[in-house]
Parts: sequence; structure tokens; C-alpha cells
Amino acid sequence: MKIIDEKGATLTTFDPSLGRLVPDRVLIARHPAVEAVAEVWHYETVKEYPNGGKDAVKVIDTPGVEAVEAWDEYEVVMRFITYTAEELAEREANRKPTTAEQIAELQEALEMLLSGVTE
Repeated sequence: MKIIDEKGATLTTFDPSLGRLVPDRVLIARHPAVEAVAEVWHYETVKEYPNGGKDAVKVIDTPGVEAVEAWDEYEVVMRFITYTAEELAEREANRKPTTAEQIAELQEALEMLLSGVTE
């Protein structure tokens, strides 16, 4: 699925910590209405027989067209919405420490405890 930014430019990579993806759709083309046109045709004689009979074929002069209403064509995309400064601050305040950060904090605390015991 195509990912675009807020202005509609295609993104190949993005940082999920700086924004969020929301489903969206983008107008690709507007197709105008088509009016119906009746088929126009005539018969042409291919062969005449001595008894007055004829072989004829139907020749279409103008092909018929069915009426179609106007319609818009859309593409489904994901739009990357960048977080505002307030949203980033709120996310940072609500962020839970990762396992690596927790291990680092525990190691630091353990080192402080051990250095206090050895002194």
C-alpha cells in the first residue's frame, strides 16, 4: 500500500516515533458522464438471385453506447501525519522505559550499591 505525507508526496521510509499512519484515499481521476447513443445501421445486399431473392448483411454505421453516470476514481493509501510538539511531549511523558533502558538502570544501581559496599 502506498504511504504519503500530509502534502501528498510518496514516502519510502518514515520514523513511526515522529507521527502516525491513518487510512485515507486520494482522488486519481474524475470520469465525466457519457450520454447514450443509439446504434445506427443499414442492410447491404451481398448477392442477388435470379428468382428475386437476396442475401443481405447488417452494417453498423455508428455503434451504440450505453449511458454512464459521472464517477470519481480513488486510490486507498496510508497518510503519515506528523505529531505536533504537544503530542510529542505527551508521548514522551507517557513513554514506558524499554527493557534495555531498565537493564541499564539496574546495572547502574547495582554498581552504585557494590561501590558503596567495597569502600
